[in-house]
Amino acid sequence: MICHPRFWLRVIAMLCLVLEPATAWAETLVARQSAQIPQQVLRVISLDDLSSELLLSLGIAPVAVANLDGYRRYVRIGSERLADSVSLGSPQQPNLEAIARLKPDLVVGVSYLHLQLFKRLDALAPTLIFNVSLAPASWGGVALGESMLTRLGELTGRRAQAMQAIEKSRAAMARARSAIRDRGLAGRPMAALYPLSREGSFIVSNRQALIVSVLNRLGIMEPWRLDSAYSLHRRIGLRDLAAQADLTVLFIGGQEGTPMFATPIWKALPVARSGRVAFLPTPYWTFGGPLSVVHLADQIADAVLSMPGVPR
Repeated sequence: MICHPRFWLRVIAMLCLVLEPATAWAETLVARQSAQIPQQVLRVISLDDLSSELLLSLGIAPVAVANLDGYRRYVRIGSERLADSVSLGSPQQPNLEAIARLKPDLVVGVSYLHLQLFKRLDALAPTLIFNVSLAPASWGGVALGESMLTRLGELTGRRAQAMQAIEKSRAAMARARSAIRDRGLAGRPMAALYPLSREGSFIVSNRQALIVSVLNRLGIMEPWRLDSAYSLHRRIGLRDLAAQADLTVLFIGGQEGTPMFATPIWKALPVARSGRVAFLPTPYWTFGGPLSVVHLADQIADAVLSMPGVPR
């Protein structure tokens, strides 16, 4: 998912529409799927960035892709394979006529974008809608990406490639865990925050967000854990940051140049004075597969190792 300043609040509003714990598929990997899925899937259409990433991680170039330009610009994983892929327009309103014309073996999408389109898609081609949202669930973002990749690997005869990608992600997390331990931060509070710089506040997401799920596998303490069955996110303020001793903050959303971080009140915070602050360069952190985990874990490790004032 592409995350610009101010984008996050629109995402929260949209994802609230899928927060329905009573649904029959609330704790399953697949939200909806066609009655008949081909045993050998070759021609696949992707309706969202996460599905595109997973297919490309398997070495599969989708015949058509929603948000094609956005994927090439922001996600980029395997994007060199998309040279011949047809653009389907936006993920929210993919070109159904093009889907029918291309006659794919499988259309892949995610519940928070495509659940309401399932019947129309199912009438065009075999369709698989994964249960993806920020609605609280028993799994985190890392486990979700691994499970989705494994399922797609089974459908396409590329389970070995799926396992290779998962092994890469786990190795990257092991490196990041080692960096955190070596800098004396294991067991200490560390948070990924999205700044709302004009309001002087920050958004903490739950464990379905990939960045939070990755951090929670790195041996840190989660300072603002969201345990409620209805908690998509929480907004915290500067006082909350000031109240956390030994805090390390990783900011997401690319806002390091905003005026808030040059104000005296920000500079006076213990976390700012300690230097345990970094801005992760990734614009893709809400959902992602194992290769996104590799990028995030490597960025976290680099950030931790470059921080001044961190105990060795």
